[in-house]
Amino acid sequence: MAASTAVTWEDAPRDAPRADRTAQIASLTGLRGVSALMVVLIHVSVLTRYPWVGIPDYGPVSLFVLSGFLLSRPWARWALRLGERPAVGSFAFRRFARIFPAYLVVLVAICAVYPPVRPDGPGQWLRAATLTWIYRTGDFRAAFQQTWSLGTELSWYVALPVLGGLAALAARRTTVRRGYWLVVGLLSTSLAVSVAWRWYVDATDKGQYFTYSYWLPGYLVCFAVGALVALTVEGRRVGAVAPARLERLAADPWALVVLALAVALLGTSTLGGASGFSTPITLDEHLVRAGCATGVAALLLLGAVLGPRTTPLNRALGSRWLQAVGRWSYGIFLWHLPLITILDRDVDFSPGPAGVLWRLFLTLALSVPLGAATYAWVERPTLDWSRRRLARGTASTPSTADQPSSPSPASSRSDSPAE
Repeated sequence: MAASTAVTWEDAPRDAPRADRTAQIASLTGLRGVSALMVVLIHVSVLTRYPWVGIPDYGPVSLFVLSGFLLSRPWARWALRLGERPAVGSFAFRRFARIFPAYLVVLVAICAVYPPVRPDGPGQWLRAATLTWIYRTGDFRAAFQQTWSLGTELSWYVALPVLGGLAALAARRTTVRRGYWLVVGLLSTSLAVSVAWRWYVDATDKGQYFTYSYWLPGYLVCFAVGALVALTVEGRRVGAVAPARLERLAADPWALVVLALAVALLGTSTLGGASGFSTPITLDEHLVRAGCATGVAALLLLGAVLGPRTTPLNRALGSRWLQAVGRWSYGIFLWHLPLITILDRDVDFSPGPAGVLWRLFLTLALSVPLGAATYAWVERPTLDWSRRRLARGTASTPSTADQPSSPSPASSRSDSPAE
């Protein structure tokens, strides 16, 4: 699972009514909460007789899609002449402040209380602290396996200014409409990249260096799908595209939900391979599983950003409890797998359904409060500090495209992690 982006006022349509913007922020935050809960469910169920419970790959994939949507949106605005070029330095600073403080706190805390997961030697400590362990075999630690997605996310942060900048420069050399379709064409090449990378790993790796499958090329299409949604949302505002069918689909109370459920069922069928992580799956099975997870994530994202706030989907995503889970989701993500590892060592769970429920209850009962505390005592102060730091640095030039268009107290209050 990935972490990172904070949903703020600039991530909602600037020409939309205040209530609609607030509702969109709430829905995106709720989406992150759903992803976090699915990650916990998957990691709990694989330790039981019921590894089929949950949607395989959905947690990290949905967060990659959401990250692609939120972080590429300023580049889409620049490409379509709706805003100025994003400041790469500010982007990098915000991403660093968002990812590392909370992660390092949890890493040190878990290693202090549970020695078996400690890295061996300075080299492993450095790679664990910098989230670069996915680029070297032998550094794997089961209690922190979930952080592979943070390593993938970091590589997306490096690639986005390059890929987004080049695509935007090409789009700005022609008309807005042609520029839109040019970027759509460039984004579509990500599918070939991801499939080719998966084929390469399947043909040459054979599990020897399994971290190859975690690298950005294998998930580039997920980020690109989110970027395509962002481009379409901004293209609609500037008149480059009129997605009337998508809007009607998103406005239907149940259409996207039913479609998402159907795609999820396909991904969890035998076409997506065996349940759990212990049985290897073929390339075709992986493509089905990852493709369905990406499809579910894209459908829910479309409902959140194109659908009215009155749909059952957006009302559910915007509920108070799911928004709270979304705000705390990064901490929940960081804490839950080490806690599952420790509980599995110290607690004797029954093999039946009661054991599954008891595992899930204990994991959530511990990881949710710890996630809330991490948000309140680490993430929130760090986010506030980073905003103040950037505000001082841009006080004389406040026109960057990725700043809120209408600062207000609500802007900071809605800064909940929903990438």
